[in-house]
Amino acid sequence: MDREATRESVRATMESDFLPEPSPDTLSQVDRRMAHAAEYVAYRLGQIDNKLGRLVALLEALVGEGKPSPAARDNRSSTPG
Repeated sequence: MDREATRESVRATMESDFLPEPSPDTLSQVDRRMAHAAEYVAYRLGQIDNKLGRLVALLEALVGEGKPSPAARDNRSSTPG
């Protein structure tokens, strides 16, 4: 199998829901299943990190646009209220 096909296969596996496959014939392959679970978790955490990074950037941009100028703040605070 070429590299790109392998990469796409792994990506498809990681993007699907995790199924641990606890069948009697795989009980002896705990190390393989643990490694697969760890890879799945690492992939998903990376996806969460990417999405949170984009969310933080959007929120920072939104907050940056919505800040009033210092002059506007000074005028507001000096009005009797």
